Amino acid sequence: MLLDIRKIFSAYDAPIKITESLNLSNEDFPGYEVLDPVDAEFLLVLEGKNLQLSFSFQVRVDYECARCLEKSQQVFHVERSYLIRELDLQDPDAELPFTEEGKLDTCELVYSELLLEIPTVLLCSEDCAGLCPVCGEKKPCACTHETNDAVDERLSILKQLLS
Repeated sequence: MLLDIRKIFSAYDAPIKITESLNLSNEDFPGYEVLDPVDAEFLLVLEGKNLQLSFSFQVRVDYECARCLEKSQQVFHVERSYLIRELDLQDPDAELPFTEEGKLDTCELVYSELLLEIPTVLLCSEDCAGLCPVCGEKKPCACTHETNDAVDERLSILKQLLS
C-alpha cells in the first residue's frame, strides 16, 4: 500500500490509524522466510510542521539453526517511529523511501525494518551445541569417538611438535 504523505500534510484533520496485512512470502530474506502475512499498524499524527509516523508489527520467521541445521521458528516484535518533514518528501537522501509523488510504500518499509531487526545468525536456542564434528549428529550425540583424538593425519606433525 502506498501512503500519500503529501496529501496527509495538506489535508490533515485528525490522527490517522491504518492496519494493513502484508504478504512478504515472496521477498528474499537472508537465511530465513516470512510465510505468514504480517499485520502492521500505522499511526500518523501531525505535530506542528512534522508528521509523526509510528508503526508496529509482529512477524514469525522460519529458518534453519546456524549451528545444528534444525528447522526452527521465532517471533519478532518491531516498533518504530519516524519524524517526517515536508522537505523530506523531496530529499533523495531522506531516511524513508518516498516516491517522487510523496508517497511511502508500507510494504517496502516493513521489509527494510525486518532486515535491520532480525539477526544475521539465528539459533534454535542460545545453548545450541551444534553438530558433532566426528559423526555429524546434533550434540550431545551417542558418538564414542573423542574429538581430541580425531586428528587429521596431515596435521600429525604439529601434534609431535607440541609434545
